[in-house]
Amino acid sequence: MALIETRSFGCGVGLRSPHYPVVTEEWPEMDWFEAISENYMDTGGRPFHILEKVRQHYPVALHGTALSLGSSDDLNPQYLERLKRLDQAIEPFIVSDHLCWSGIGGDHLHDLLPLPFTEEALRHVSARIMQVQEFLGRRILIENVSAYVTFKHSTMTEWEFLNGVAERADCGILLDVNNIYVNSVNHGFNPKDYVRAVAGERVLQMHVAGHTDMGTYLFDTHSKAIIDPVWDLYEQAIGQWGPISTLIEWDEDIPGWECLSEEAAKARKIYAAHADQKQKINDVPRVSRRDLGSVMSPQKLSDISLVEIQETLGALIEKPEDASIARARLDAVLNPQGGVSGGERAAVYAGGLPARFHESLTEVYDAVLRILGPEEFAEMAHAYTYRYPSHDYNLNHAGRHLPEFILDSPKISDFPFLAELARLEWHIWEAFHAFDGPALDPAGLAAVPAEAWDGACLYFQPSLRLMKSEWNVFELWFARHSQDTPRPRQSAARILIGRRQDQIRCELLDPAQYFLMEGLLKGEPLGRVCEDLAALQISDDTPVSDWFARWIQDGLIQRCEFLPRKSGKSPRSGRPQKAKA
Repeated sequence: MALIETRSFGCGVGLRSPHYPVVTEEWPEMDWFEAISENYMDTGGRPFHILEKVRQHYPVALHGTALSLGSSDDLNPQYLERLKRLDQAIEPFIVSDHLCWSGIGGDHLHDLLPLPFTEEALRHVSARIMQVQEFLGRRILIENVSAYVTFKHSTMTEWEFLNGVAERADCGILLDVNNIYVNSVNHGFNPKDYVRAVAGERVLQMHVAGHTDMGTYLFDTHSKAIIDPVWDLYEQAIGQWGPISTLIEWDEDIPGWECLSEEAAKARKIYAAHADQKQKINDVPRVSRRDLGSVMSPQKLSDISLVEIQETLGALIEKPEDASIARARLDAVLNPQGGVSGGERAAVYAGGLPARFHESLTEVYDAVLRILGPEEFAEMAHAYTYRYPSHDYNLNHAGRHLPEFILDSPKISDFPFLAELARLEWHIWEAFHAFDGPALDPAGLAAVPAEAWDGACLYFQPSLRLMKSEWNVFELWFARHSQDTPRPRQSAARILIGRRQDQIRCELLDPAQYFLMEGLLKGEPLGRVCEDLAALQISDDTPVSDWFARWIQDGLIQRCEFLPRKSGKSPRSGRPQKAKA
């Protein structure tokens, strides 16, 4: 596999949901877009369809945050399969991820966690990158990450480690100059030396972003405008290597499109100034691959392995009750930073997990948030983080167990309906992202004889959900954005949740229609379900044909199969008529 030949796609920005309307309706001037892989590879709904539309107008790069290339766990085969499927569907000009790890022991910590710069780590991560590239059938790019700790037993500089991995794995580099600047301040090196030392022929994309000054360290938040020293580093890099595809990253406190475009225009001005510049890669002095042990004088440690480091840092993040033990162990491994011990500085990572869980839960459970209020919701999210560790690489799945968490919590006595409301919101989230297929074409049913319908088995779209509740949760959900919140009350409800194209449908069903659809979802043939419905005597008039026609019209049915007809009298109750089907 050869390196990507084209490295000059211009200046782009991240594709973020607040800008969907502008991008897909106005098609603004922008060279390309970068999409976060996990936001699109696990959804068959609106986000994926938006990305498809954008890809028809612009080049697209895929950038992952959860491949966890440095983890001691095995690579996730499901992740790789879904990434490959997205790669084949979108045909991005670049696929990238981070030179870090994100989980250990089957738990996902949803952060970009640092590696020690050792030969063991270099061998490990290089082998995994080669495995990913072989599976995808293409080269990927690895990004240098911001870090808040350094390891006492590192035997090389960060840039040597980056160069070494790229060389050994034969992959490309996504150089983030903001991360270089953040680390230079946090760890005390000259950022210009870093840029000069990078293997320029492997740099195929660059990131430029903002950060937050926390006083004793810089924090890579991507929530602010880019500062001048970061722009200076970018200009140094472009001056060294010529124009390289550049992304403006802004992931938190996302501004309006105009502000983001202005930042991209600043990058484009620097980029354009070197547009005619020939590559000067061979003229740039670089650090060679060598053992820097004698130069860096790493502290000799007693055979501490990569997996032991990851398990200890993972315990600090996931188990607050064991935090003091984990900090003490990390003090022996990590260098002091900003006047505090390495174990204390590592607490920066511990604080990130509940914050990310809170953000994820807020996106899914806005009706629950409305009921509880921000403070109580935040307290609940914090407790939930440690009760249900995440076993999924996609943070959007972290809220799966919130309904049962609420059911077992003291809040259920004050809000007896809240678990049911949360269950409804989770079903809605699942429906929004489900991988629906083509809807049933009614023309294919025209030749079906009337007597065959008793054996009809209907297969509904994956987005379809049914739910019963003894509370008015549908009413509470429907009013979640209104000024007046209805009073919770006991009121039996049968709810259908699904999706019509990219729009969520959520509606109340009468008992007969719910019973019929519930039976069909279980795989029962139509005739048998109609027999059972008639025996219940719920209603003298059950317009099954009308319901069936509407389900087809709304695209709820994927296909219809017919069981062989048995001899004897067939049930007649409510069989659909061909004309209405």
